[in-house]
Amino acid sequence: MRLTVLLPKTDYVMGERRPARLILRNESGTALAFGASPPTMPGALRLTLIGPSLAAGARAPWREVSSRSLSHALAARTGSRGRLDPGQSVESTIALHDWLPVTKPGRYRLEASLLHAAYPIVSSPVEFDVLAPPPGPASMGCDIAGPEGSEVLTTWLQEVSGQRLLMMRVFRETRDGGALDAAPHGPTRALGAVAPGTSEALAPWSNDPARISSVSWLVWSNGASLLALAEPATMAEPFRFDLEEPPAALVRPPLQTAAGELFIPIISARGRELRLIAFRSASDATHVTPGREIGRVRLRRAPVASRATLQPASLGNGVSVVLVEAGPHGLEVHHVKTSGLGRFSRVETTHLRGLSALPDSEPGLWIDTSGRLRAAVLALSSKAPRQLVLAEVTHHPDGRQGPPARMTALGELPCAPRAALVRPHPALKHAGALTWALLLEDGRLLGPGTAGAPMGTRHPVSVPLELYLGRGAYILTRDPVRGPVFEPLRSTNPSGSSGG
Repeated sequence: MRLTVLLPKTDYVMGERRPARLILRNESGTALAFGASPPTMPGALRLTLIGPSLAAGARAPWREVSSRSLSHALAARTGSRGRLDPGQSVESTIALHDWLPVTKPGRYRLEASLLHAAYPIVSSPVEFDVLAPPPGPASMGCDIAGPEGSEVLTTWLQEVSGQRLLMMRVFRETRDGGALDAAPHGPTRALGAVAPGTSEALAPWSNDPARISSVSWLVWSNGASLLALAEPATMAEPFRFDLEEPPAALVRPPLQTAAGELFIPIISARGRELRLIAFRSASDATHVTPGREIGRVRLRRAPVASRATLQPASLGNGVSVVLVEAGPHGLEVHHVKTSGLGRFSRVETTHLRGLSALPDSEPGLWIDTSGRLRAAVLALSSKAPRQLVLAEVTHHPDGRQGPPARMTALGELPCAPRAALVRPHPALKHAGALTWALLLEDGRLLGPGTAGAPMGTRHPVSVPLELYLGRGAYILTRDPVRGPVFEPLRSTNPSGSSGG
């Protein structure tokens, strides 16, 4: 009797799916039976995993393992019998990540054993490595108008065996007893290798909460090339648009519509143009079509902050981009949007006098069902450089500026800021409710609930900042073992907080 364990690869990212294939073959000249006879000496297959988080080893009895395409089930209950004729083999797979999970990176050894009185056998061991995630940024995508607690997708780049892979994982808000949490929903997925030099991976935001479209996009950039993945493209042959030179920045987030379109606003290399690149696919598409530029707008100065959003699908999937520039008397907030004819143009500028920009800051944007745009910007007072101010700007559906900007003083910062963002709360947009987060140079966070006392996080905060809003608010951080994870944005330091 020969027992063989096979793994599809030797390197896995923490949390990634790890299927193991087991083959049992009768290499004798006689039929062999196994099962439970007597019950105290069953023919039992067992998997054993040894590694950094399992120094003493962990075992999974075979009866717990689901099998596929078998003439009989190796996972049979106690009391049943199986039979292998000469030369016959059966095989099955086990979701190793579910039955024998690991909590630490490092090298692991897996083997299978057949515990039978007549023919005990142990397979040759196979080894694999579980890799810690990189310290780089991650990106979060969600439905702009999704219901409270909707799941969100994160994507990032991971080095594995000399290749850079595009990774993704889904998170969902859950309640454990009385506590809310944003927990992983399913395993981490490695989508495939990207070309050397790839520097940024982005998850689009959508206006498709009803999931009308079956098209789902991911975006990455490599030098002057914008690349995107959706059916029928593959990682080896993605959607592509080549610019003349690498852009100064991609305006976050990319935007995908219920009609299957993808929009990527970019700021040109010298920071003096905003350009809008579009891709399109459909569930029944058979060819990968090239991207196209659908408009550009000249800028007076390089923006110091930017953000993009979509209209509700009921209003026609229009794109709005808000750019913040540092002017001679304060900040200038420019609203650029697509028209019903597809033109891309600046429609209005709001002057925020007496304010200066925060570093690595993103405004918060949302468009209500009437088409009215609201933008919220975190900034500093020019006269009191540590005074934090929230400025709120409104534009009518036709693009005209609404009432004068509303300014709210939020208190004095305890130390220099590093990054900031504002987000509208998905369940309370009609009331104009906002959540914001500001990362200080010492690694602590300020938010609406911190009451002036910065909070620490268990792991370093991911920059650019990403905030997941459901019934609670969660900031994206970088766990050195698990990779991107969300932590509650709260007013007190968590147990064991390092503040960094």
